[in-house]
Amino acid sequence: MARDRGKERTNIQGNKKDSERRGERGSVAVLLALAFTVLTGFAALVTDVGILYAKHAHLQNAVDAAALAGVQELPGDPAQAQAVAEEYAHKNGVQAIDVTFSAYNTQIRVRAEENVPAYLAVIWGVQSTAIGAEAKAMMVSPTSLTGIVPLSIEEQSLEYGVEYQLKEGGGEGDHGWYGPVQLSGQGAQNYETDLKYGYQGVISVGQVLDVEHGNISGKTAEAMAYRMDEDEREPRNTFEDHDPDAPEIVYVPVVKILSYQGNSVHELEVVGFAAFFLEGVEGMGHESIITGRFIKTIVTQGRASGSIASFKEAEDRALTEETGFGLYTPKLLPN
Repeated sequence: MARDRGKERTNIQGNKKDSERRGERGSVAVLLALAFTVLTGFAALVTDVGILYAKHAHLQNAVDAAALAGVQELPGDPAQAQAVAEEYAHKNGVQAIDVTFSAYNTQIRVRAEENVPAYLAVIWGVQSTAIGAEAKAMMVSPTSLTGIVPLSIEEQSLEYGVEYQLKEGGGEGDHGWYGPVQLSGQGAQNYETDLKYGYQGVISVGQVLDVEHGNISGKTAEAMAYRMDEDEREPRNTFEDHDPDAPEIVYVPVVKILSYQGNSVHELEVVGFAAFFLEGVEGMGHESIITGRFIKTIVTQGRASGSIASFKEAEDRALTEETGFGLYTPKLLPN
């Protein structure tokens, strides 16, 4: 009898352990199900957030490109600015944009919205998410340029189409200075190279330049002949009809005299930049004169660098006939 009771106790204990094991297995299964649900939720969150980020970045790039392209038609032709902005947006896969103008049509604002369908997040009932992007741009006077030539013009009010002397002839300069400036360094060879190809470094507003003394007529004639020979367009570029990157178009620093050395001009301060269409060299030797007709144009791609000193100042000034020196570059403004 005692042996039978011992067996019964053993069986009861065994059944109890089996029941506990089944309960533990059930609890593990519930925990695994909960963990799977949480992990799936996190996967949905990470996946959909990643997609939203990529979509928003693409949308932002599209409106940035649209604003920078459209603003180049301002302030003269807002309708064309809108058409160009829409064209660039379409090229980047954005079909609908909202375009507005401000500051006397010198600024453009481009906004776009898009619904991004959810993927794994649909398990939470999220079908799509709306995203938006906005870009503002305006034309501003560049504060830094590369590719300028070692000529100059003193600060003044410039008139479109008027001829200006960028290098004066012997005897006409200011105490031995005839207009050339030092960019790559002192000497006629550096002057010729920079006049042929444009200075490859960066010159900025506020920078101090040394003048290049002397008439340098021979190097001037050689460099100008090289530039004119670079024009392979048929018919040739003219002031009235030219390509934006015509070799006759040069960027020059607008300067004011900063100091003298003895009776000679010594240092100049850069106060801005202007573009001219070169008409050639007048005379030889002592009478070596470079003339150019003042143009208003946009800096060709890759030559403008740096950023405007104050967006607020640029916005307050707006773009009028009286501001800047007629040379502009498109810039995105902070939203």
